Amino acid sequence: MARSSRKKTSTFADRFDSLRAGILGDNGRFASIAAGVVLVALVGLVWWGIPKLRHRLREQSMSTPSTAVVSYTALPAWFDDKRQSQVSARVISAVGDLSSIDQTRLSRARDAMMSTGWFDVISQIRLADGGGFLVDATFLRPFAIVRHGEFDFLVTPEGRLMPMDWPAGHRPAAPHYVALLGASQPAPAAQGDIWPGADVAAGLELVRAISGEKWFSLVAGIELSHFTSEKSLILITRDGGRLIWGRAPDDRSVAEVPTETKLSTLTYLFHTSGRIDSGGGRILDLRGDLVTVRAEVAEGSVGNESSAVLNDR
Repeated sequence: MARSSRKKTSTFADRFDSLRAGILGDNGRFASIAAGVVLVALVGLVWWGIPKLRHRLREQSMSTPSTAVVSYTALPAWFDDKRQSQVSARVISAVGDLSSIDQTRLSRARDAMMSTGWFDVISQIRLADGGGFLVDATFLRPFAIVRHGEFDFLVTPEGRLMPMDWPAGHRPAAPHYVALLGASQPAPAAQGDIWPGADVAAGLELVRAISGEKWFSLVAGIELSHFTSEKSLILITRDGGRLIWGRAPDDRSVAEVPTETKLSTLTYLFHTSGRIDSGGGRILDLRGDLVTVRAEVAEGSVGNESSAVLNDR
């Protein structure tokens, strides 16, 4: 009886081990099946999701041109909303329908901005929110007007042509720009180029010399028409008075008093009378040791250009 009991116990243990092995085996197969199902599901999600992601990125890139704008780390006061909108429009046209992640957008935007003629150097341009651009740039400085033919052209202190002009005598009264009148050469063909001619260079040199004076706003223009033949520049005041300045400030000659003396004379007149001329119809000659005043000379002589051309609006 004892032997029979041990045999039954052994048989039962064997069956239990066999059942456990089967269960474990089934679990392993189940785990493998489950892993396979998960893998297939992941593949399906990727296959379904990537086209959706591409479609969304494409939609975003297509919307970029209508929202792309240019903002600046620093902006001069004269660069108003109208000019900013013009630059943004040029940039939007240049980048077209390029994706917002396309690296060529930055170079295209930079080239488009430089082509506007408002910038000297663009130090950095980077992507901003909404598909726009944030720009760190050095602007060209509007400084004076050169009148040639029927138009007034805006130039920098060096004489570089800027992208703005007006019908002669119709530029805004502010900000104050001195007009160089009677330029011998026409405007350069391309924006950013230097206006040709020694007369324009001399006129700009004179504007730079007087631009820091308290009476600078009283000077409306500088006649250049007698510079080639007589080496003479003539200041025109906003009241129609004329002052024969003479040679360019950097052209020293024993025939004329130095620039510093001429500036001191005008400053003295301003402090004592509030003006720097002797009124319309008179010419003040600053070239000699003794400042002289005479009546306006006849047609075709120095200082006879009509003040009517300076009727700025």
